[in-house]
Amino acid sequence: MYRTILIDDEKKAQDSLKKVLTEFCPQIEIIDTAQNVAQGIETINKLQPHIVFLDIEMADGTGFDVLKGINFTDFSLIFCTAHNDFAIKAFRYNAIDYILKPLYFEDVISATHKAISNLKLKEKDIALKHLLSFYQNEDKKNDKLILKTASDIYVVEIQDIYHCESEGSYTTFYTQSKRKITVSKNLKEYETILKPHNFIRTHQSHLVNLNYIDRLHKASGGYLVMKNGSEVPISTRKREALIKAMEDMHL
Repeated sequence: MYRTILIDDEKKAQDSLKKVLTEFCPQIEIIDTAQNVAQGIETINKLQPHIVFLDIEMADGTGFDVLKGINFTDFSLIFCTAHNDFAIKAFRYNAIDYILKPLYFEDVISATHKAISNLKLKEKDIALKHLLSFYQNEDKKNDKLILKTASDIYVVEIQDIYHCESEGSYTTFYTQSKRKITVSKNLKEYETILKPHNFIRTHQSHLVNLNYIDRLHKASGGYLVMKNGSEVPISTRKREALIKAMEDMHL
């Protein structure tokens, strides 16, 4: 059984979460609940759970305040939020799982299964520490990305990434430091994160860093040659936008 704590100041939301976990996640044991920041900090530090469901907006503060106050961090975290756009952006950068309110049982079940899988990851607190750094430096440019694989958590410099390739619901990151990292999230989510950092979609399955393009080869419909020699396909409907982006880079 996985010892689980629910932290939410809305009784209705907490009851809904309890119901879904009790009915559909038999491996979960809800060992306690908390209704505010202070209780959340005390409960996590005292009971040292495997999994924490944490609300973002509470009457006396935020879920980030809970994370800043705890000294036990060896757990899988699932945030619950209704509308905090910045928080969602932070979760995406830092590979923190979240579910949106109102809660749907499919989302709760999926997030719970991911949380259980994440318990096997080494140094789970890396993502939490990076999340807090992101939150505390909200106005600064975010230049690192957290990537979770089945066994590790990587902190990657965004400008070290030269190419992302998808296959189904998986995305593989290729970096200048010759790392190849595959995560179980689709490319669309990373396109949203990386677009402001000079990344562009060249194909349904490919996202590239414009800084690392060596040339566009026009033969056979066209493809990109990256500075490391790798070749990336270009779809017909992406070609015009790609050429414009390449031209704009050198204005």
